[in-house]
Amino acid sequence: MKFIKLFSGFLFLFTLNLSAAPEGAFTTLMVQAKDVDKYIEYMKKNTAPFKAIDSDVAGVCVTKSGNQYPGEMFVWNAFPSVEKAFAVSELYDPMNTTPAFEKLRSVKYSATFKPVKEFELKPGYERLWRLKLNDWRAFADEMTVLEKALSEAGHDMRLGVFYPLGGGTEVFHLRAVTDNGAASGKIADEYFDGVAYGEIWDNAFAKYVDEIVSETVESCEIIYAK
Repeated sequence: MKFIKLFSGFLFLFTLNLSAAPEGAFTTLMVQAKDVDKYIEYMKKNTAPFKAIDSDVAGVCVTKSGNQYPGEMFVWNAFPSVEKAFAVSELYDPMNTTPAFEKLRSVKYSATFKPVKEFELKPGYERLWRLKLNDWRAFADEMTVLEKALSEAGHDMRLGVFYPLGGGTEVFHLRAVTDNGAASGKIADEYFDGVAYGEIWDNAFAKYVDEIVSETVESCEIIYAK
């Protein structure tokens, strides 16, 4: 798999073989920012850490709803393989950083995530469910079916399922990404009105989800691309 860079919009695609999960991985650094906007602007202007770890793409997700503390957010980096993502821990220690970063945020923890279904990396308005799954492969397949049904119904919603690696108490992540909140809300309205594709969602959760650990809403964006 290669990250395909489309310069009009920085779209990055994870391509999928039917018999296997797509290639690629993300590292995430969960932090508490003292001033979210100031921290993001600083990272946009100071890209040396992203270059040092040879990140393909980097971005941020700021928790807007369901947050556990003020300034809840994380910084993510995309890599072409888990091998490269794991190697990052030997290149950069977020706990041992510059005074400028220390003034802007405090680190909570880090984790690596492996995408287990095709996922278009086009950040926006993102609903995130943390889930305990009993069959992640079957669940990912059902999300692929649901994404297709949503597209056929005229919606642009990107669904991602991510396997946690070295994430401590982290569980599987399901991301439902739209360009804005209104687009996500329209799909929710249709679901509660009994739209047909809602059955795919209900059946997948009934069969493969043992527990919904949490649900949040995040605003995500790309801040660096090499």
